[in-house]
Amino acid sequence: MRISEELVRHLAGHSGLEIAPEHMPGVIRNLEVLEGQILLLFARPIDPPIEPAPVYRP
Repeated sequence: MRISEELVRHLAGHSGLEIAPEHMPGVIRNLEVLEGQILLLFARPIDPPIEPAPVYRP
């Protein structure tokens, strides 16, 4: 999906935010990166038998 300036302004307006014109390209690029990460996260289902470790040990 291509994230447009119109979409960003629409979403920002609903959130009560104003985005300066000089920041718009960076905001759009960051949202595109975030979208890519979300697609990776939901691209493959997680097997139900896999459970997290009960204790974190670095």
